[in-house]
Amino acid sequence: MPSIQEDYTVQLESFEGPLDLLLYLIRRAEVDIQNIPIAAITDQYLLVLRQVDSVDVELAGDFLVMAATLMELKSRTLAPVEVEGEEGESGSSDDLVDPRQDLVQQLLAYQRIRSASEELEGRRLEFQRRLRVRIRPADESMRVDQEDGLDIEDVHVMDLSEAYDDIASAIDFDRLGDHHVAMDEVPIELYKQDLMDRLHRRGGTSLSLQETFAGRSPAQRLGMFLGLLELVRTHRISCQQEDWGAPIVLQLRGEDEWIEHANFDAEPPPADAEK
Repeated sequence: MPSIQEDYTVQLESFEGPLDLLLYLIRRAEVDIQNIPIAAITDQYLLVLRQVDSVDVELAGDFLVMAATLMELKSRTLAPVEVEGEEGESGSSDDLVDPRQDLVQQLLAYQRIRSASEELEGRRLEFQRRLRVRIRPADESMRVDQEDGLDIEDVHVMDLSEAYDDIASAIDFDRLGDHHVAMDEVPIELYKQDLMDRLHRRGGTSLSLQETFAGRSPAQRLGMFLGLLELVRTHRISCQQEDWGAPIVLQLRGEDEWIEHANFDAEPPPADAEK
């Protein structure tokens, strides 16, 4: 087991806070959080602070507060505890409480939060790996130069009226006519099944998004698109686009990916209580 006084150098900026540094020192010494050698840990903690060339008050403030707390705990653990009072009475309950208890509880809570954070970060990276998105670089030819705008106080009502007349003159309102919105009561599950059936009939080969929308009303296209999003989310199918403006192609995923995805999204079992 390595000695807790082993010489090494750490950077204060690399820790998220005093608890992070303290947990690092405890792990390096390979000691149990429940039984911290407070004197040795305090000396090592102060040694780390002495290695800092220049102290940023905003950065090091919390670290210095923790240093003061550790020094107080060290003095309390080294001082003899009187079991009986001057008249033979037992000491107060505060004298019998381990002075490290509050610090241990803070470290255990921080350790749980850090473990949960690392697990969430792992899930984020896993989803990023599975659902890769190709970001198209900006096309300079499509860039719109923004002209200097006007403050609302500088706009006259006649300017707004003229702008409206310009827009109205460019629109043929007679051609618009009445607009009816058709309701689609088909469940999303049916659209999902339709997409899966069409891909299965093709033997799992690709199907373009344009083909799925062909001959369908706007409401049906919306339902089909919502079903497509759900199938992509559950890893039943994948969407690919070779280049900007190229057709979006749908393909079936292997069933092993379905199972893997289901296991990945499953609720994790409750963690064992900290020892």
